[in-house]
Amino acid sequence: MIKKAVVLTRLRTLIGKELSSSNLHEALFCEEKHQSILRRFHAGTNTYVTYKLITEADSDQPPYAIISVPGNPQPYLLTLMEKEGKYIIQSEPKIRYSF
Repeated sequence: MIKKAVVLTRLRTLIGKELSSSNLHEALFCEEKHQSILRRFHAGTNTYVTYKLITEADSDQPPYAIISVPGNPQPYLLTLMEKEGKYIIQSEPKIRYSF
């Protein structure tokens, strides 16, 4: 399990980059002890980090993504910017609390 503060720090490194499953996995599992997780992800056998893209066409809100990391009960929220059909991470990650 990766601690919340560490996840937030690692997700901050993605600001300005494209939102993709590969980028999320490589940012979160960058330590030597997580290399087996990355190998399994790149081989296509497992997916550890999932995200849900939320876009509302009739709203003034920018698109955002809800990221779920295994072992962390709270999802993370990232604000995105659409550019040439790709979604670029625009804001710092926030923990999305649900009560």
